Amino acid sequence: MLPVIDYKACPFEGCTFRKWIVIKDVTLYSTWKEGRKSVAAVKNGQVVTGLTGVHITYAPDRVQVLQPLPELRLQAGDIILRYMYRGEGFADIWAKGQWRKEYDCTFITEKDHAGCLRDCAAKVISEGRKDWWGPGETSEGLIGWAKAEDQFDCMDSLGGDSKCDNPESPSSSAAEMPTSIEDARIHVEAELRTPEGQSVRRESGSRIHAEAFRHCSDMQNVCG
Repeated sequence: MLPVIDYKACPFEGCTFRKWIVIKDVTLYSTWKEGRKSVAAVKNGQVVTGLTGVHITYAPDRVQVLQPLPELRLQAGDIILRYMYRGEGFADIWAKGQWRKEYDCTFITEKDHAGCLRDCAAKVISEGRKDWWGPGETSEGLIGWAKAEDQFDCMDSLGGDSKCDNPESPSSSAAEMPTSIEDARIHVEAELRTPEGQSVRRESGSRIHAEAFRHCSDMQNVCG
């Protein structure tokens, strides 16, 4: 019966709940269910803490068997229904009236001809519809749900990315920094329009004025 919902889901090898870096502007919602409302917005480069996950299969992938699979009691032409992907070629499947949880599906060829690592005894004939939602907690303590795929970095504990060891350190924000002179100018001007920037501008102006007055006092023959 659809949808099939998997709780505490982290659907790939190395997937982990920890501090994630937002890689594009994301809206956080009150729930992953229908009728959700927005509760917060997080910007590219911000850090949220991934807490758990919910995977929803609205429609499974349909996989056609090409040659007998005795271990599954399947013949050529039979259909396998593939649900949540678990990573490294493993997935939850429904075959011959039975669930096979975390089953080795490396015999399946994907629609783009990738995936198969052995035998190639089946192929995907239609891709299903699935969502993976995760709640994230912002640095301000707000908690909301967002679709997790393609929106956060540092979800993979096996990725070996040093910025993910301490994502809130200044170096981890390098992706946010301007990459051209024009971007830098826009970035600085935007910063100076903030209350903090206005304060810096006033302090800098005072220092420049004081320095000019001192310089003129020392060189009256030039300034005066």
